[in-house]
Amino acid sequence: MPKPINISASRGAAILGLSKWRTPVQVWLEIMEGRQPGFCEKNKFLLPEFEYTSAMKWGHAFESAIIELAEGKRGDTIAAREHFSFYGKTGEHGYITCHIDGAYSSSMGTLHEGKTTSIMYYRDNFGEPGTDQVPIEYQIQCQHQMICTGAEKVILSVLVFPKRVEEWEEMGIEPVEMIGGQYRFSGEFQTYSILQWAHVLNQMGYFHQYEINAHPELQQQMIKAYTEFWNENVLKEMPPEPKSYDDIKALVREPVGTIVADENLEYLVSEYKQIKSEISGTGPLAKRADDIKVEVLNKMNESEHVLDDDSKDKYILRDRAGKKIASYGKNKNGVFVFR
Repeated sequence: MPKPINISASRGAAILGLSKWRTPVQVWLEIMEGRQPGFCEKNKFLLPEFEYTSAMKWGHAFESAIIELAEGKRGDTIAAREHFSFYGKTGEHGYITCHIDGAYSSSMGTLHEGKTTSIMYYRDNFGEPGTDQVPIEYQIQCQHQMICTGAEKVILSVLVFPKRVEEWEEMGIEPVEMIGGQYRFSGEFQTYSILQWAHVLNQMGYFHQYEINAHPELQQQMIKAYTEFWNENVLKEMPPEPKSYDDIKALVREPVGTIVADENLEYLVSEYKQIKSEISGTGPLAKRADDIKVEVLNKMNESEHVLDDDSKDKYILRDRAGKKIASYGKNKNGVFVFR
């Protein structure tokens, strides 16, 4: 399936700033490149790289098996698989779209959404089966689908693997697509089909369902945020505010010029250097250091720049006395660094 060029259900949480995995800037770059091939190169932005992960591969392989388990559990058939829909009867919000995994035939207005995950992620991020206690990314995805289709409920079916899929693959076990789109396993389980595996996991208690009901107030807030993103960022071709250092590195590819810091920037750089001198690795302080770095670089990028001999290929930040206190540019290995 080609990548969408609009606000799809899988992009909703990122646009709202609620995704752990992607930022509004990353989604914006994907959409702009999809709408205008060559957009990133023309504007000197970093073209997002799509990575087909092991989790995606296993998820796709188990799609049909999850549907069969869900049909058995609900006593209903699932139709309209991979159905495309968009929000707005007359297409006025046609940029808000989705592909649904399916819809229950007898339960009018009830959609099916299937997921796979590891036991560790499941225990940390899901609540009691039968509730709507699912990760926020999935909650937003389901609400998005209901926005587009007018459905009133999504049954989220989750098949849990007792190991991370990367662990299975390290053992030489992975799903292999056969002719006709069917999957089987490689390695020592090659005699088993995906469906057989799914049924065994179900019997072991690794299959769960959650009921996500339509939330009109939340949906209206989502539509409002989507509309602002589309009108202000996509149509005006203006990137959202960077939220991470990776955002900065994607948007600021040719930093040039010297910037004079105000009192606030001087304080932030001082705090950043103090934190970096005291910590290593990850943790709350490391997160604070990254947040400061993004805030400083945002302000540097938006400030007036003066070109001089020292800043022909980088940003240089000087304090009010003229002393260099920070810089941003490529190191000798061609990697962008802030220091």
